[in-house]
Amino acid sequence: MHGLGYAAALLLALVFFVAAVAKLRDRPGTARAFAGLGLPARAAIAAPVMELVLVAGLVLVPGWAAAAALALLAAFTTFLARAVRAGVVVPCNCFGSARRAPVSWVELLRNALLAVLAVVALTASGPTWPHLGAVSATVLSLFAGRRLLRWADRQRRTSWV
Repeated sequence: MHGLGYAAALLLALVFFVAAVAKLRDRPGTARAFAGLGLPARAAIAAPVMELVLVAGLVLVPGWAAAAALALLAAFTTFLARAVRAGVVVPCNCFGSARRAPVSWVELLRNALLAVLAVVALTASGPTWPHLGAVSATVLSLFAGRRLLRWADRQRRTSWV
């Protein structure tokens, strides 16, 4: 489907943009959450700056930036998995004040879904006008992913640790 990779890159860019802006708007909350996860204070600024660089890259050079996004997601997912396994009970603050629940397997699932988007975005050779089918598939994946994450979050709150 023509343009599916670039449509995925744009959606991933949107997610990283929202996450970066949320972290920058709530820098004290981000710093507290990152400190609770064992990250240095400078990570509260470095993380959103890296996300904004990825946003620009995903728009301008999507294939290369998707590879960088995939690497960043893999690193952060590994870090979060260790925190979940260690029983850390601080919020991830991945999306600033929008997410205050303690870090859990739900964040790991979210990062896995974002990694799938990054893998699809790897196929984008450059900026292009995606066909309607590619845009539709990307929008559908967005809604399906959000629904899955809401379900997972309800499960976490009601029956799982």
